[in-house]
Amino acid sequence: MSDTTTTDEVVTEFKVTYFDSSKAGRLAIVTMDNGRDYTRPNTFGAGALASLNAAVDQIEAQADVKGVLLTGKQFIFAVGADLSTFAGVTPEMVRAAGEGGHEAFLRLRDLPVPTVAAINGACMGGGFEIALHCGYRTLSRGAAAIAFPEVFLSIFPAWGGTQLAPLLVGVENALKAIVVNPLNQNKMLKPSEAFELGYADRLFDSVDFLEDSIAFLEDIVTGAAVVERPDHTNPANLDELLANARKLADDKVHGATRAPYVAIDLIEFAARGGSLAEGYRREEDGLTELVPSRQAQASVYAFNLVQQRVKKQPWKPDAKPRAVGKVAVIGSGLMGAQLGALFLQSYESPLVMKDIDEAVLARARAHIEGELDKRVQRGRLTAGKAEFLKGLVTYTLDYEEIRGADFVIEAVVEVLDLKKQIFADCEQLVDPGAILATNTSSLSVTAMGADLAHPDRVVGFHFFNPVAVMPLLEVVRTEASSEEAMATAFAVAKKLKKSAVQCGDMPAFVVNRLLTRFMGACATAVNKGNDFAEVDDAVKELGLPMGPFELLGLVGLAVAAHVGETMHHAYPDRFPLDANMQALGSTELPGIYDWSKGRVPYDEILALWQPEAGAQKLTAEEIRAVALESVADEIRHMLDEGVVADARDIDTCMILGAGWPFFMGGICKFLDQTGISEKLFGAPLIGEVDKAFATA
Repeated sequence: MSDTTTTDEVVTEFKVTYFDSSKAGRLAIVTMDNGRDYTRPNTFGAGALASLNAAVDQIEAQADVKGVLLTGKQFIFAVGADLSTFAGVTPEMVRAAGEGGHEAFLRLRDLPVPTVAAINGACMGGGFEIALHCGYRTLSRGAAAIAFPEVFLSIFPAWGGTQLAPLLVGVENALKAIVVNPLNQNKMLKPSEAFELGYADRLFDSVDFLEDSIAFLEDIVTGAAVVERPDHTNPANLDELLANARKLADDKVHGATRAPYVAIDLIEFAARGGSLAEGYRREEDGLTELVPSRQAQASVYAFNLVQQRVKKQPWKPDAKPRAVGKVAVIGSGLMGAQLGALFLQSYESPLVMKDIDEAVLARARAHIEGELDKRVQRGRLTAGKAEFLKGLVTYTLDYEEIRGADFVIEAVVEVLDLKKQIFADCEQLVDPGAILATNTSSLSVTAMGADLAHPDRVVGFHFFNPVAVMPLLEVVRTEASSEEAMATAFAVAKKLKKSAVQCGDMPAFVVNRLLTRFMGACATAVNKGNDFAEVDDAVKELGLPMGPFELLGLVGLAVAAHVGETMHHAYPDRFPLDANMQALGSTELPGIYDWSKGRVPYDEILALWQPEAGAQKLTAEEIRAVALESVADEIRHMLDEGVVADARDIDTCMILGAGWPFFMGGICKFLDQTGISEKLFGAPLIGEVDKAFATA
């Protein structure tokens, strides 16, 4: 959002050509193009806005232009402001950028001839907003990523989006794209959905999209096509829609970032008939407040981590990875079945599902084939291809079937001796270069391979549940792991479309270790007499999607107790074996709360948990302080031990594996921004130099 350009800046240019239509006369075709391929989308900075103004100047100078069509380069319309320019901006810079965008986009809107935005590809943020400044919009069925993602990044569409969207599509549909979708894992609109919501006037097939869009512009110019625009101001259910949106924001961010609330206020202003000029001024005010804020700055940092840094696969060796043809999954229970489905769909090569129980194998087969059937139903796979893939899977009780596998992953219960025996059995059947991976969540990967003839082939491959949804993969390197084994692990992660973060072989690796320390601090509050719900609510005020005791319903009480025990044996001083938490692990309850009664603990939980006699309850602020300082302390130990080599790796893990929000920046960024790191350690956790890419 800088107000200057540099010589190495990639600038999106608005290139004007002319088309002499036999029906409509001379038409101006404006193409947004930054000179790069589709992997570098069109973005808007000061240079782009200057180019837009120059394009409008050129069109205004042509008295015979009858209409304007705005489109993008191949596969890309535009994705808005360049986030890399947001870091360290001043309020003055932000206001200038907001005003500059408004002024340039309004010039397009105020052209005296019909304007059509031909949305040919990815269209997000400011790209969506410039489309709204055109009089009409066409949309390609092949376009991807139609969205206003700003609220997800703790800002909001501030180049007219909050003012124009409710007038075009109505308050409910504006709230859906601007607030609701970003708060629901930054969901994107499909072209058909965007069209149904009213964001486009025509939906065309991608093959003849440009020609069809030009024909639509011709019809608009000649009057052959007329688009009716209903009045969406002051709908009868406006108060209800706004109340629902604000409740959703409360449920999702718990007041920890102002962005969704500011967006809702601005949409309300437009919906109640506020003037466009005043609405744009309010957008500029809101943008000036939010972009320099802790939350937005953390979001830009987080965006860089998960969209750029992790995709470069930090710490990946330069060694050549082993080619993976045949895969074997040992243990076909809930996790194993999910792994089988993922590997089959990603590799489309022979897969062996091994277990000791026919019934378990039958359930795994039902899951794997069911996932393929779902893809067929959604039109993502042909029925014939699905049948072919089903035929690649061998379900077996016999180890002999894994012979020839290049990559073997075990997903059995967390018993070290069992996992060691599985690896020993597998080693007899696969060649010395085949990879043996474990999906353990906390056990020693080194110990699993210690007795093998080739321990250098062993790596940790810790997925998160549900496997198909969670993007993080903790790739665990032992001291024995070879360069080839690690290179193969990273290559497999990429093939599976997972974000790989390398971890040292320390108990519970990154996510489970930090969550266990965090949970231990929260359990201390309940031991002192706080209700489970009080602790959850106190923690959620940080902006976390759920509280620690709500999370236990997903993790499982037995799993949490097991990891707690593992961590206690490794670090007894920092992970005391809490009797209450261990007691919970002995139950067969699905979690703390009986959700059939609301957020109410099961009677059995209340009977088992014994608070400290005479202890005093903690305030919400004290609960947060204890939890955050405990986690900060554990992070410092992890960095000192070399669990990861850079604090950015920890933040990546917490964002992608634990769902910590972008506006916290993970955990290390939050601790640095709020001064906790400085208070405890005298320095930030995140160094100025990223060790993953530092040169010696």
